[in-house]
Amino acid sequence: MIYLDNCATTQPLPEALETMARVARDCFGNPSSIHAAGRRAGAELARAREVLAASLEARPSEIVLTSSGTEANNLVVSGVISRLASQNPREVVRVVTSACEHASVRTVLEWEKRQRGDGLEVVEIGVDTDGRLLEHELEQALAQPVHLLTLLHCNNETGVLQDLDLLRRVRLNHPRMLLHLDVVQSYTKTALSVRDLPVDFLTTAAHKIHGPRGAAFLFVRDGSEFDPLLVGGAQEKFRRAGTEDVAAAAGFACAVALAPAPEKHRVHATMLEAAFLDELKTQGTASSLNGATDHDRRMSGIFNLSFPGVRNKEDLQIACDLDGVCVSSTSACHSGVVSASHVLAAMGVSAQLQAGALRFAVSRQQTEDEIRQAARITAAAVRRLVRSGGEPQP
Repeated sequence: MIYLDNCATTQPLPEALETMARVARDCFGNPSSIHAAGRRAGAELARAREVLAASLEARPSEIVLTSSGTEANNLVVSGVISRLASQNPREVVRVVTSACEHASVRTVLEWEKRQRGDGLEVVEIGVDTDGRLLEHELEQALAQPVHLLTLLHCNNETGVLQDLDLLRRVRLNHPRMLLHLDVVQSYTKTALSVRDLPVDFLTTAAHKIHGPRGAAFLFVRDGSEFDPLLVGGAQEKFRRAGTEDVAAAAGFACAVALAPAPEKHRVHATMLEAAFLDELKTQGTASSLNGATDHDRRMSGIFNLSFPGVRNKEDLQIACDLDGVCVSSTSACHSGVVSASHVLAAMGVSAQLQAGALRFAVSRQQTEDEIRQAARITAAAVRRLVRSGGEPQP
């Protein structure tokens, strides 16, 4: 099996799994308890929090541990809207986002809109053919007071990166506006520092960087406020109640500590991507890239390709899977749902090209030989589907 669905999840590092097993065995106490077992667990949790904070040049007090990136996104979006609505019941809360956001932001905004009606205004900014924000639409949206700007830094379907310099200018020109970035796909793969980037909130997730599922965190800049989604205990400074999963946090910290430097990741991922595309050309397989072509505007190793002549991307995905290559046609959050990509639609990709589009995402654990083999398998699957008029062959 050649796994090229690393935007959906990654294979956990053996070291991370071993760390989790050790911590689960030796630090089983409740980290909030004051006895010896609790103190041992609390110390392990504190060490993990320090590693996670240091990865963004944040303070440990600014790290809120959550169970997933989805929970973190829901926490900040719903939490900010709830806090603002309760503080000023007669004021309309304005949230600006993009047309290419992750389902965990799009869906929670739809849910909040249903609950709050005219009390919430959601403004959706369009993107260009490269998948980047249309600056003139953003400027128009910011002409009125905006309470929260929530954006995906690295798109989970195309790898397209939003312009951080633009966001720095926007945030500094609108100091009262809160800025939230979902960096789940770019965390540890690009240089990110909260001392340089004027964000109020950042979302991460462990399982995208070879850590465990069930572990994530939300960076919350000191002084930024929101209402919690989970209440009960005093965990996470009353921001997220519930006993922390110490083993998962330790596994997350281990994965972060072992992550290669961003430039090293970029070099390796760029090489693998180039090898895949080169092999497709060698096989005579036509494809078109959806999104920015250069790696200053797109994450190396994440690329969305359309294959002309393929009428059904699910058929192509299944054909690849049967021959040992795991890929996706859209976000894993839409698993089991056959639908068009809202991301590609927002970028203006034609319905015909959307029909034959797949997302590929490489891993630092993979080799050039593996990637070339995956490209040969993909090319053969494309040939079979095109030859048959787009219908899968037995």
